[in-house]
Amino acid sequence: MKLKILVVDDAAFVRDLVKKAVRDTYPGCEINEAMDGKKAISKLNQREINLVLCDWEMPEMSGIEVLEWMRADERYKKTPFMMITSRGERDHVIKAVQAGVSEYIGKPFTRENFVAKVSKVVLKHLGVKPGQGAPGMSSPTAKSSDVLMAKPVQAATKAAPSNDMSGAGVLMGEQAAPAQAAQIESTKAKGKAKGIASVRLGSGGTVKLVLKDISLQEMLGVFRREGNLPALLEPVVVDVIDQDSGDVARINGYVRMMQAQEAHPDAETIQMRIRYVDDDADKLDVLSRFIAKVR
Repeated sequence: MKLKILVVDDAAFVRDLVKKAVRDTYPGCEINEAMDGKKAISKLNQREINLVLCDWEMPEMSGIEVLEWMRADERYKKTPFMMITSRGERDHVIKAVQAGVSEYIGKPFTRENFVAKVSKVVLKHLGVKPGQGAPGMSSPTAKSSDVLMAKPVQAATKAAPSNDMSGAGVLMGEQAAPAQAAQIESTKAKGKAKGIASVRLGSGGTVKLVLKDISLQEMLGVFRREGNLPALLEPVVVDVIDQDSGDVARINGYVRMMQAQEAHPDAETIQMRIRYVDDDADKLDVLSRFIAKVR
């Protein structure tokens, strides 16, 4: 059968990554897309869809509302629906299951994990194996260059001398060695940390990013290297917390730049620039309030 798939996400960057992975897994499939829940329902009313890959948090209408609408419609009561979201809390998973979700994956994720979950859903509900998106199509060959998540790099990116270690003292904390602490203290006055963000990496793990600069488009910060480094263009989810109100802006983005802060390959302090891909008004409102306090 020819798969007819609907990809729903308010971030074009995420939609493009998902579409690329799906096309490589099911060559010849028909892919439709929508940037919010209302447009998704319009697509579902216009044409037959047999698989929905949908974000949770979107303007106009959320993914959970789309799922509830589908389960109340005779045409889509049993259509497989995979929720793609940065909300991984237990209560959100339970709510999705109760609404009739077929599968659930949290952002950020590796390409391999995404393809494995989609393949499982498609085989179980539609009886189609990877490489069978359309009659006569052969199985795709995965490429390591595909970036639904690039593999983490093993070594630091090209080191560049820098006199700006703003926020590194917060990053190192009491664990810093005496020599490191002396260097940090001598440079701390040259800039002021603007807060800390928790960054979840598509390749796995989390880093604590001490912010040096932040805007409504991107953020710049430093983190302490532990193990493999994130890759350029790697998808991330950033949690920015307003300490006063407790509001959280959970923002999808990708790694735009990596730079070692010490001039040697084993540099422990890495500077990272993250570009956002979200365009959600509520998230940007929380973020703008945070920016107003720290800038």
